[in-house]
Amino acid sequence: MSPVVARSDGRSVPVPMATVRVFEFPDELYYLMAHDTWARLDPDGNVTVGITALGAHLSGEFIEFMPKPVGQRVERERALGLLEMSKVIRSVRAPVGGVLLESNERVKREPALINNSPYGEGWLVRLQPTDWERDCRELVTAAAIPQAAQDYMALLAESFGEPPP
Repeated sequence: MSPVVARSDGRSVPVPMATVRVFEFPDELYYLMAHDTWARLDPDGNVTVGITALGAHLSGEFIEFMPKPVGQRVERERALGLLEMSKVIRSVRAPVGGVLLESNERVKREPALINNSPYGEGWLVRLQPTDWERDCRELVTAAAIPQAAQDYMALLAESFGEPPP
């Protein structure tokens, strides 16, 4: 049975996923592996953004999500907000450029959703993309996830010693 993902429009749908070690990567998403973020083009033409399961694991428990204000323009690979963990504050990098339309109010109240449901209820923001066609070409697709994730985890192991599970 495929995992079920809750979408920002309130629908829950089963989605196929690539799995690398214990980390899942839904096929419908595009990934900015270097910053552990994902993007999903929604039916309305806007983009939902979140943190990958790998990124959530590496970050540990989230304490607070502080997005930039709605209406602000965000460039690709620039900060769209901050995530606070127990000992560090990390900027969340946008996988695509655009204007912030909404942030996930529930995640602001319950940041553990990011860890528990990174591709579902733990989404972070929705953007009106500036140029989806250009930006998505720079992201990793589902077909390339296994190799990209293995390369990324090897880089982490080389940099920090122990690889993730």
